[in-house]
Amino acid sequence: MSDVELFHFHGSHFNEKARWGLDWKGIAHERRALLPGPHAGTCRKLSGQSQTPILRWGDEVTPGSAAILARLEEREPSRPLMPEGADQRAEALAIQRDFDDEVGPAVRLAKFHEVMDAAYMKAVFAREAGFAMRTLYGLMFPLVHGKIRREMNIHDESAAEARERTRRAFDFVAKKAGPEGYLVGDRFSVADLACAALLMPAVDCSAWGGPAHSGAPKETAWFERWADHPGAEWVREIYRRHRQPS
Repeated sequence: MSDVELFHFHGSHFNEKARWGLDWKGIAHERRALLPGPHAGTCRKLSGQSQTPILRWGDEVTPGSAAILARLEEREPSRPLMPEGADQRAEALAIQRDFDDEVGPAVRLAKFHEVMDAAYMKAVFAREAGFAMRTLYGLMFPLVHGKIRREMNIHDESAAEARERTRRAFDFVAKKAGPEGYLVGDRFSVADLACAALLMPAVDCSAWGGPAHSGAPKETAWFERWADHPGAEWVREIYRRHRQPS
């Protein structure tokens, strides 16, 4: 067993933040892919709560993507993700908070409204499970599909609001990026990582280390909805420059 483990959902953009941080820092680790739903018991046993990602580093357990990135910065300060000046650090963290609180949930809701079905969930979230588990997961998902939509408040009206929030987030990164292409200062920071990762579900970044495309026509159509937006090109460029397959 590795001394550093990341418990994660393969297809989650919040989990992608943690994966990217570990890879950026060059920290050797093992990844434990969990299945949405059955994951809850493992997560509660580890951290007392049911959300992913969770980082276990020796005896220390850190849940949550923002907390994980902060802890990685403390434990491995090389290749820093924080800007040098206090004002720029505060700005970068404020951007991350806004995307964590507002944009990430909106992108997820909007995409799930468009693409979530048994085939998509099996292809994206169960891709690292064994054949038998993938098959069972695909068979069971229709039984809980309606419950998931109710619990996540996914319906036509909420999805329309989430799509508009997603569009505004793309507008923000396209307008905010400076001459070097970064949101804060002149180098890659936690702001760029957070924004690119949390917009990634609307941009196919699988060629540069993002989660694999399901291949489903509905997901292809979802990507095409945003493909020509300058903000989507910003996400692709940040991935090209700074995200490589693990």
